[in-house]
Amino acid sequence: MKEILKVDQLNKRFKNIHAVSDISFSVQQGDIFAFLGPNGAGKTTMLRILLDIIKADKGKVNWNINGNNHTLPDSSQIGYLPEERGLYTDVPIIRSLIYMASIRGMEKQEAKEAAMEWLGKVQLADRAKEKLQALSKGNQQKIQFISSIIHKPSFAILDEPFAGLDPVTQESFIEFIHELNKQGTTILLCSHQMQLVERIAGKVFLINKGEEIYNGFLNDIYSIFGDRLIIDIGFSEEIPDNKINSITGIEKIEKQNNRNIQVTFKANVNISEIMNKLSGIPGISHIKSHNPTLHDVFLALVKKEQNING
Repeated sequence: MKEILKVDQLNKRFKNIHAVSDISFSVQQGDIFAFLGPNGAGKTTMLRILLDIIKADKGKVNWNINGNNHTLPDSSQIGYLPEERGLYTDVPIIRSLIYMASIRGMEKQEAKEAAMEWLGKVQLADRAKEKLQALSKGNQQKIQFISSIIHKPSFAILDEPFAGLDPVTQESFIEFIHELNKQGTTILLCSHQMQLVERIAGKVFLINKGEEIYNGFLNDIYSIFGDRLIIDIGFSEEIPDNKINSITGIEKIEKQNNRNIQVTFKANVNISEIMNKLSGIPGISHIKSHNPTLHDVFLALVKKEQNING
């Protein structure tokens, strides 16, 4: 696939904070590429450098969309969903969407048809003439999303697209992002909601405190975590800590509440032996084993990085 974005050794400081530290990556045409990390990791700073909103102290950004090499593509080719909402709140929704589409190259009638189609998808068509300020925060996020992709950009940058959305709407947004990608839009998204992003992205860049933790295919990252076994255990009575702690091979125990724990075992433990010991512990109401999540892997990689640097 063709490389349409290449970032080389970007650095950005704000006083004593190294927000972006020697970051390099590339995005291929057709990718769903995710920048992941906790709040304050440097994700939004990175996006603003890509869009030339702020300047990097060092490093290069090269775009190559539709065969044109340039520092920043035309606005008709780029869609940007900012973390902070930027639409006019005292203007009717349909007018805002038509205006945003028109400044990105769409004719007025085409923009109106596209806006109404998207408003129908997010179940807000009946509120098209209302002002944005009349909507809930979640519905405002829907409108902000539509405004960023209504013109069918070649490349969409989505910063925290799931912010403020309820679980049902989050599912809809996952479908929308897949739909956009199938229609030819390359997507770069930033989020701290890893459990959602791992259902979308093919490639991920994990960042913490401005530094790269991992850059590569999502499927490959799980091998870093190893063959660890994770078991969720629920109890009908008080958790017998002494009996759980007596089981060999435990790497960590996370107490989720007074009746539930998650136990992570080291790689290559004897599963049959563990299950036999668990069967002898009274008060267990349920047991569920599962693979590590992207969140689990991220925490493990951060811990590994801290141990190396420490």
